[in-house]
Amino acid sequence: MLLKINKKSCIPYNSFYFYSMKYILYTTVLCLFFGFRPPKNTENQIVLDTPLKTENSLLWQISGNDLAQPSYLFGTIHIINADSYHLGKNTQKKLEKSKALVMEMDINNIDVSAVTKLSLLDSSKSVKDFMSDSDFVILRTFMVDSIGIKPYTFDIAYCKLKPFYLEQLIFFRYMHDAKESYEENLTKIAQNNTISIVGLETFEEQLKFLEGIPIESQLKSMVETIKNYTSETQKLDQLIKDYRNQDLNALMKSFEDEEDITQTDNLIKNRNTNWIPKVKALINSKTCFIAVGAGHLGGKDGLIQLLRKEGYTVEPISIDN
Repeated sequence: MLLKINKKSCIPYNSFYFYSMKYILYTTVLCLFFGFRPPKNTENQIVLDTPLKTENSLLWQISGNDLAQPSYLFGTIHIINADSYHLGKNTQKKLEKSKALVMEMDINNIDVSAVTKLSLLDSSKSVKDFMSDSDFVILRTFMVDSIGIKPYTFDIAYCKLKPFYLEQLIFFRYMHDAKESYEENLTKIAQNNTISIVGLETFEEQLKFLEGIPIESQLKSMVETIKNYTSETQKLDQLIKDYRNQDLNALMKSFEDEEDITQTDNLIKNRNTNWIPKVKALINSKTCFIAVGAGHLGGKDGLIQLLRKEGYTVEPISIDN
């Protein structure tokens, strides 16, 4: 039996992996020309926001290195409860003035059937085959009593899911029904303003990264989440608080505390490295608004530092001004 997976739960990079990992003054620069001569053509003028004095921001301005116009880097949290959602007026303004919205992947090109197939274990397998009897009882009881899945439905359908997706479901249900997607809302703004949408990865590349997570690592993370549900959901609440506070250092610490370095490398470091040549080509040709998971921005292997190493000036600016 194949489970029907909604596109909203298949956001690139997967916000719930982001959650379960233990655990960016709008002021323009104006060039005024005095005298009684006609004003000069300012078409190629570079207009920059005044940088913030703090690095606590989700919105970053990319300039220098012979760029004709600045581009922007914005950190998202792919799914968030509606009460915590805030895009910011300046964020929207920067997107509306851009020529391209660049995301991890164009969400309009998600192949739902392929995601469904990827989420399932081999046809002859159940998650029970990879777990001790005691851990499976804990899983089944939790999914029935806490998540609200009927025993029969779990046995014939949900137990066929890979642990990675079961864990996503746990966090997805915790957030209840009122949820917002930054990627979906940014996509709507781009479409309403006839802004092209570009993906840094193909759909196949996304699947490759997810497939690279060993089943043992998936099981360990899922079982830890169930056994420590209260503390894990508290970490999720703190993560959302850190995101609302635009505290990149705190967000990065969530990744540094992650025990499985392989997962961190696969889903963060390696992808960032792969994206840089694509980002350079895009921002050298047009003004781009780059929106990726906030976990990709900070740290020595984050996009901010990688772009700086390439010679660009990357500075925090206000999301609201």
